Amino acid sequence: MRHLRRAHLFLGWPREIFAGLVIAAVVVAVLGPLSPSPHPHVAARAKAVPEAGGGGAFVPAPTTTTTAPPATTTTAPPPPSTTPPAPPPTTTTTRPPPPPPPPPPVHHLPSAAAGVYSGSANPAGAGGFARATGAHVTVVEDYLPGGTWAHIDGTDVGPNSLGWLFGPWHGAGYQLVLGVPMFDNSGTDTLAAGATGAYNANFVTLGQTLVAEGQGNAILRLGQEFTGSWNPWKVTDAADAAHYATYYADIVTAMRSVPGQAFKFIWEGADPEGGSYAGAYTADQSYPGNQYVDYIGTDTYDQSWAGNCGLAFNNSTSATSSLCSFDAATLPGLNRVAAFAAAHGKPVAFPEWGLAIRSDGHGMGDDPTFITQMDNWISFHDVAFDDYFNFDVSGQVDAITDGQFPASLAAYHADFG
Repeated sequence: MRHLRRAHLFLGWPREIFAGLVIAAVVVAVLGPLSPSPHPHVAARAKAVPEAGGGGAFVPAPTTTTTAPPATTTTAPPPPSTTPPAPPPTTTTTRPPPPPPPPPPVHHLPSAAAGVYSGSANPAGAGGFARATGAHVTVVEDYLPGGTWAHIDGTDVGPNSLGWLFGPWHGAGYQLVLGVPMFDNSGTDTLAAGATGAYNANFVTLGQTLVAEGQGNAILRLGQEFTGSWNPWKVTDAADAAHYATYYADIVTAMRSVPGQAFKFIWEGADPEGGSYAGAYTADQSYPGNQYVDYIGTDTYDQSWAGNCGLAFNNSTSATSSLCSFDAATLPGLNRVAAFAAAHGKPVAFPEWGLAIRSDGHGMGDDPTFITQMDNWISFHDVAFDDYFNFDVSGQVDAITDGQFPASLAAYHADFG
């Protein structure tokens, strides 16, 4: 009814006015309302695609192009020689490549096998250390006795045979690391004589004894700690170094000749600068060659003579002094060992390491900082195993489980357990 009233109203107007209104309406319908275009930012905002949620990569929405059909004309088609117009460019939506993955977190190298020296022929001690520290002990250290060659290689009979040493380890489930002396106790053995093969037969016999005792896979420390001054096979100059290298290679060759053996060998001379004869020879001069070595060994104890770290030299330290001493005295040697091992493609091994309370006061006592620093260093280097020296010797206390190192024991449990 409202439409009829509006028509009636319009029909009452003069013809010219009515015609003008009709014409105006037609123009508006064709051209659209006479209003300005929206602000460019508003137009852009209206066309924006919402960002992808959840942290995903932003993928633009595909673009759809609508092409109106061409108007019909009466123009004749172009002659055959005329190149047709190029089609309008096609917009191809390409999914952007995914963002690069974040850098991987820094991981420690695979954990070194935990080990211990808890006294000779003492599997119960190794088990007690594991319970006290939480460490999964798989490696144990022990030492051949000194004495005559017959005592060393096991050809003695009666109480001096090696059954007492290897019997307790047999079937205990541990990998044995064994300290092997290069000389007997006669006082006449020399590195120069060893380099001529004079003692090879003794090492063949020792290899046979180890295989017979179920230790054909033992890891052998031949002439350990030869950079120090306390062993008779010490290396003091370049001539000694050359003899040591040759003698070491001869021992390995002799022991590998034994049927049934699968021995591996530790060489411990990568840091002569930290030994008793610094500058007298180089590590390479005493190195027998890669074919004779499986591990580059080093022994490290928490003891210091660093005079600029605020130490009282009374078997005690603060965390600051301990860190100062580690950085100044211990770390350079460890890094030299690691560099030598890496250059020769060998892993590092710690046949011995530990805390120290020394009779001369140069131990660091209960020092959890040292434990943590050792864990840090081992974790970021290629270390095969580390044997904590959990035993007290004359003039030095090292056993972390004997009650004198409570803070260090807690640190070891946290870092190695």
